[in-house]
Formats: sequence, structure tokens, C-alpha cells
Amino acid sequence: MELTNISLFSGAFGLDLGLEKAGFKTRVCVEKDPIAVRTIIINKPSLKDFIIQKDIKDVTAKYILKIAKLKKGQVTLVSGGPPCQPFSTVGRRHSISSFDGMLFIKFLEIVWEVRPHFFIFENVKGIISAAIQHRPLKKRTSCYSKILNIERLGSAWEFIKKEFDQKLHRGKKNGYNIYVWELNAADFGVAQKRKRVFIVGARSQYELEQPVGKFKNRYVSIKDVIGHLNGRYEKEKMDYTPYDIFRYKIFSENFIKQGQNWTALPVKLQKEAMGKGWYATGGKVGFCRRLSWDEPSPTITTNPAGRATNLCHPDKPRPLTYQECALIQDFPRYWKFEGSLTQKYRQIGNAVPVKIGFVVGKKIRDEFLKYNS
Repeated sequence: MELTNISLFSGAFGLDLGLEKAGFKTRVCVEKDPIAVRTIIINKPSLKDFIIQKDIKDVTAKYILKIAKLKKGQVTLVSGGPPCQPFSTVGRRHSISSFDGMLFIKFLEIVWEVRPHFFIFENVKGIISAAIQHRPLKKRTSCYSKILNIERLGSAWEFIKKEFDQKLHRGKKNGYNIYVWELNAADFGVAQKRKRVFIVGARSQYELEQPVGKFKNRYVSIKDVIGHLNGRYEKEKMDYTPYDIFRYKIFSENFIKQGQNWTALPVKLQKEAMGKGWYATGGKVGFCRRLSWDEPSPTITTNPAGRATNLCHPDKPRPLTYQECALIQDFPRYWKFEGSLTQKYRQIGNAVPVKIGFVVGKKIRDEFLKYNS
């Protein structure tokens, strides 16, 4: 029996690679970014005629089923991760007040019209704490006006959950059981501490249990996955974005050692390294951060050379190369990425680690086969 997957917001195919390892066959991809589409095609030429390169708002479930050559109710799984930037604690957190933040509604509409046995919706952990209308942390003190209900942390999440329940008829005979799983990639053998939320749905006859990681007390280190490179793929501006003169000096002279960040610098250098960020409230751990060989990486971002998202190599005065980021995201060594260096970093940083796709996919596969074998 073929396990079929319709992939929405496919990106660089990280989630889908994991699902394919779990036994699913990708029947259709919906992805508007032409660079990401090129990445999929160069690695999976057999999917060329099954990629819908359009903005998802212009795509109908009927058209998806036509390309997939399947009927309503025949699809095993619909999967995807709408843009996470509106909910990320790193960004401006426009949440569901933005167009991208409301794309989850389109996801729900496609799920209901395709009527798969299961669905997977992935996003950043920040989606749980997001407000409908964001108010920065520094403006949440008593000296400012009273916090409105739409500014309350978690108000957007309450709205999103309600939409899932209503549009997918949660708990009803023809509806879906809905599960919310908070998973850390490092717990499942990925060399990266990457926490993500998975909203998983199953038709009412199925029941799912959250996957349990087997690596909580023995994390995979970045040395295990990129230590073998030993100087390969290190061409400046081709494989990585070089630092400015100031950061190059800090890292080349070893002011910051493995596992340390800006806090290891004298105050004068801290202010120079961070600029206005030194005075900001909230998380600042990404400034001048150097990785440790013996630990998993923090979350791989779309810009490891970014001022507040820095991921410096444990030994060398440079950020991680895009190849190193890809391996830490658990992409196979043979996987190629199209586009400029910036576009490669973005595709990799936005992807779901392959092992996580496999773990979630396996849970769904096993439950589906229990009822349908």
C-alpha cells in the first residue's frame, strides 16, 4: 500500500526527505520560491512535473489532487510549515496581523478539501507565545499603558487553535483529532538544539502518541557531523560569508573561546560588538557566539554571520559554511542547493531537520498501517 504525501511550503525539501525515509512518497510539492524549486528538481528530477510553483493562496485543493492523480480522501498525508518569521522571537513578531502569519488558514482549507488521513503543520516554538498584536518586551512594564487583550502573550495561539478546531471539525465523526507536540531536534539525534511545534492531525479513527527522543542524555555533537570536513568547503564568499574586521579580530585572536559569546568580552568590546543591541532587553545569546565541538549547535538560522544570530566555527574565525549548516540540519551529503550563498543559507535555515521528519512520519506510518494493512 502506497503512503502518499502532499507537500505544502516545500522549501528545500527537508521535512519531505524525512517523510520519504519513513516510507512516504511525495506526490505533489507546492512552493513559490523559484530557487527552492530548482533545489528540489536538481536533487529529485522525477518530481519536475509534480511541483506547483505558485503562491499557495492561488492554488486550489482540486488542482493539487489533479496533479497528484488522487481523489479526495485518498491522500495519506498533507504536510508543511508555513513561514515562521511572523512568530519567531528573533523577528518583529507580526504574528497573525501579517499576511504570512495568516497562511495557516490556507493550509487548513487545503487539508479539509483534500481530506487526508493525517496532516503535519510545523512552526517555531514562538507561535505558542505570540500575541495577535505584538508589543516589545521593553514596553510591557508598568510605566506604559495597560496591555490590551490582543497584545497578551499567547492570544494569537488561542486564535490559531480555535481555527484548527473549527475548520477541521475537531472531535467530530468526520473531523480530526489534533495533537500539539513540542519537539527538540537534539533529543532525536540531530546535532542541533532546535525546538519546534508540530500540530499533527489524524482522522477520528486514529490515535497518536508524541514521539519520545532517545538522545536526551547523549546528544550528538557538531564534531560528529562536521568534524570530518577538516578544511574542505571553505572558500570565502562562496561557502561562507566572511566577518567584518572587528569580529574577525575577536575570533582570530581567540577573545571568545568554544561555547562562549559576547559575555566573555570586556564591557568596552561588548558595546562595540553589539551596538544598540547591548542596551536591548530580551535574548542576546546569539551575539558573538562561538560553537563548541562537544555540544550540539544552537538553532541553525538563515544567517549564521548575522550580528544577533552568529554561529562561529569552534576553531576558525569564520561563521559556519552553508555545507556545515546543511549537515547539522541532517541533509544528506549529496544534497545540492541552488542559488546564491544567501539563498542557500536561507533554504537550509528554514528547513526542518530530516531526522525530525522521519520520526514524525514513522509515528503516522505505523498508526496508518495498523488500520489499513
